[in-house]
Amino acid sequence: MTYRPKFFAGIELDEHARAACVAVSARLQAAAFPGRFEAPEKLHITLAFLGWVDAERVEAIRDALQAVAQNQAPFDITLDRVGAFPHERRPRIIWLGSHDQGEGFRRVARAAQAAYEDLGFTFTQDAVAHVTIARVKEGRAHLPMLDMEAVRMRVAHISLFESLPDARTTRYEVRDRAALNG
Repeated sequence: MTYRPKFFAGIELDEHARAACVAVSARLQAAAFPGRFEAPEKLHITLAFLGWVDAERVEAIRDALQAVAQNQAPFDITLDRVGAFPHERRPRIIWLGSHDQGEGFRRVARAAQAAYEDLGFTFTQDAVAHVTIARVKEGRAHLPMLDMEAVRMRVAHISLFESLPDARTTRYEVRDRAALNG
């Protein structure tokens, strides 16, 4: 069987942002919220989900990440909101995000998706700046109202992550980093 890696382009969290996400996750767990909570080392912000790819495409995928970064400037993003997809009354994904994603995030996300579309990938939605902290598989859960202290993070590089099987879950490894130099 031929190995096919599973990739996504994204933003690594700094330690302060990661700690804030872990703190909100701990509050939900302490309240017995019925979710499967993500491990702290898996927390990130996705720019473009690529999925399974043929091994011979990896170099072009890495080159596209580097090209995007060369033309984009570093930016700040603020995580200041707890929310859920599709909505708070019937959550499937619990996330921390931003009331205002900012032009920097939107610009980099659009550029990443455009670069990967040039390689034949398709995207049906714009990227949304959020960090998934939990997933709700079954039952009726209502996301409790939670406040969080705003956490501002400087984004100076973007990363190519590989999703790897790990026991009953997955782990993410950074396969490439590209400094934002625009």
